Amino acid sequence: MSTTLKNREISVLSFDLDDTLWPCLPTILRAEKLLHQWLVEHVSVITNCYDINQLREKRHKLFNDQLQLKYDLSKLRLKSFEMLAQEFDLSDDWIMPAFDVFYEARQQVSLFEDVKPVLDELTKDYQLASLTNGNADTVKTGIDHWFDYTLNSASVGKMKSEPDIYRQIQHLANIDAQQMVHIGDDPLHDISGAKAAGVFAVWLNRDDKAWSLQDCQPDAEISSLYELPELISELSNA
Repeated sequence: MSTTLKNREISVLSFDLDDTLWPCLPTILRAEKLLHQWLVEHVSVITNCYDINQLREKRHKLFNDQLQLKYDLSKLRLKSFEMLAQEFDLSDDWIMPAFDVFYEARQQVSLFEDVKPVLDELTKDYQLASLTNGNADTVKTGIDHWFDYTLNSASVGKMKSEPDIYRQIQHLANIDAQQMVHIGDDPLHDISGAKAAGVFAVWLNRDDKAWSLQDCQPDAEISSLYELPELISELSNA
């Protein structure tokens, strides 16, 4: 654990979801595989032309082209379906069923082993918030019971790399930035974003990665959530 301690009274802990509470890539790849199987069975004209990797590439291009959709991944995926329907001159009656297949599968997550014991402990003394750029649903993923506040980039209209979502939590909880700590794995979207809002930012570096940003540093670094309760206690008692 490395940290810079500051005098503060902590009342809210906010957590990123993907790659902080569960591994993201296996979840998404499984959901996309199930979606592709559904498309093969129901809209084969698409899969006869594009394999799963080509469809992913088309969606990534759309992500880069449609800046206004970057903060809403559900709308982005729906837009990719709409463009396929136009390309193949299809009706749109398959779009929502296809999206539902992906969306429900995307919620089937496997928590890291440190999540349940640590959040069970922290929720006794702090209010917890979930913050994500993605479209994970805290109810469907089975984590809602831990969280007092749940926000995503789609509801706020800004990515987590910007301060807005952290300030929204401060408003909802009626606290100032000094009373909030954010924990996440992404240097830009978690650490830089939280620090821009004046929030103490804890980098969860599970895989011992090198720090990638030049213009900011995390306030603390941990390799497991098991280290978090002691860190928060030190912050609260400093």
